[in-house]
Amino acid sequence: MKYTGRDILLGGLLVALATVIPILFHAVGLGSAFLPMFYPILLAGFLTPVPVALTVGLVSPLASALLTGMPPLFPPVAFVMMAEGIVLSFVPSVLYRKHKINIWLTLTVAVILERIVLLAAVILFALFLKLPQQVLGIVSLVHGLPGIVLMFVVIPPLVKEFEKRMNTMVVTE
Repeated sequence: MKYTGRDILLGGLLVALATVIPILFHAVGLGSAFLPMFYPILLAGFLTPVPVALTVGLVSPLASALLTGMPPLFPPVAFVMMAEGIVLSFVPSVLYRKHKINIWLTLTVAVILERIVLLAAVILFALFLKLPQQVLGIVSLVHGLPGIVLMFVVIPPLVKEFEKRMNTMVVTE
């Protein structure tokens, strides 16, 4: 799949935003319940080709962990978020960009698959640490509900606005 310099620049910008936005959310007390890192990762999926989107989804949690300490490397929250980021970037890049599936359906599928990845990871770690899997699984899913609601409010109009502006830009290669 071909991608342009603009795609790479946009991917870099989105990795930077995925590092900065969580800092801002935490600074005003909104914290992880709003899933602040996932907005730029989702935008990468909707706006860039698969290789760039996957890079943003994979690199963002790791870069943020190394630069800011959030998400933590231990417990392995950063690694779980890397798996979630792969899903949240790959699904929209394939469904929306490649197959032209409706933005709302694409976002729904991406979020459901991301929640499944999160639930599986929480259950595996709970089993390993001999903690109650059901309780931790439910808590982890419910904890992110405000962020999921906000995703459905923010992402579709942002994608449409970015697409409109990107289509009016002159690209020379």
